Amino acid sequence: MVRYKNGLKIRAAREKKGLTLAQLAEKVGKTAPYLSDIERGNRRGTYATLVKIAQVLEMPVEEIWEVA
Repeated sequence: MVRYKNGLKIRAAREKKGLTLAQLAEKVGKTAPYLSDIERGNRRGTYATLVKIAQVLEMPVEEIWEVA
């Protein structure tokens, strides 16, 4: 459930910035399917990846890193 909430936060921030999944993936250095899995809660993603995502989305990593 927590992974799903984290993914929803990432998706909302990405869409607010007007980025497609492919654009975010390119900026983060991951594939679009990998980030899609994170957004859908199917994959946790490493802390380092979440830090990169947060940097690209210009938000504190604490906003998307919720631990159960």
